[in-house]
Amino acid sequence: MEGGAYGAGKAGGAFDPHTLVRQPHTILRVVSWVFSIVVFGSIVNEGYLNSNSGGETFCIYNRNPSACSYGVTVGVLAFLTCLLYLALDVYFPQISSVKDRKKAVLSDIGVSAWETCSR
Repeated sequence: MEGGAYGAGKAGGAFDPHTLVRQPHTILRVVSWVFSIVVFGSIVNEGYLNSNSGGETFCIYNRNPSACSYGVTVGVLAFLTCLLYLALDVYFPQISSVKDRKKAVLSDIGVSAWETCSR
């Protein structure tokens, strides 16, 4: 792959799915996407239980509904973010403006830093 602006080949190049799948950040995004589904699915399916006294449900994490809500929110946001940046990875070679490429890369770095700091 030829060097270019902001970690990609020359702008306007043809889409190559084989190259896209072999890139480390794409592999990590897919793994993160799968883990976000696991987090979201496990909390939604097994995080809430019915109480014996009535028909209301409670969160199994210290009986705190905020804990389950936080986990579901993190799972959904991670899922959507992974899909957004996977789509951006597919579209990135067609971005011809260096300024737009810079914005895409900086937004990826910023969102990653925000997600890391919020955990």
